[in-house]
Amino acid sequence: MHDMVETDFRLAMRRLAATVTILTLEDQGRPMGMAATAVCSLSIDPPSILACINQAARLHPLLVGADRFGLNILADDQDDIVRRFSDPRFRKTRFDDVDWHFESGDVPVIAGSQASLVCARSEVLQHASHSIVIGEVISANVCTDIRPLLYVDGGFARHVRADS
Repeated sequence: MHDMVETDFRLAMRRLAATVTILTLEDQGRPMGMAATAVCSLSIDPPSILACINQAARLHPLLVGADRFGLNILADDQDDIVRRFSDPRFRKTRFDDVDWHFESGDVPVIAGSQASLVCARSEVLQHASHSIVIGEVISANVCTDIRPLLYVDGGFARHVRADS
């Protein structure tokens, strides 16, 4: 019975579209980052988000220990960036050929993103194989047009407005 639930759960989650994000932080002066889709808003007062990170991820210990981190919500023309941040071959060169800068002193943000948030780590919770990192938003930059890069059914999709 458990195997059937796990299989059906995986199939169900392939139908849950998610906006593609890159979580970023600074480690000893170097920008670090990873792709993430298990990210959502948590509260407006205080403005906060949560990000679920697999404990096996190489960035996990740095992210749960970081005082501040960035959340970059990618635009529909940035699929090349998420591929770069997901591919282990680019682990040491993920930020090469990517337009980025430090925001608020030490948090890397990716230019051209739909939005970039700088967050102060507020709390870390553990659940099974993942850590849930809660961040309070301390600054936000938002692009004017809404064109998020989406991930659904194992691939990328683009937002289509109902009035288009």
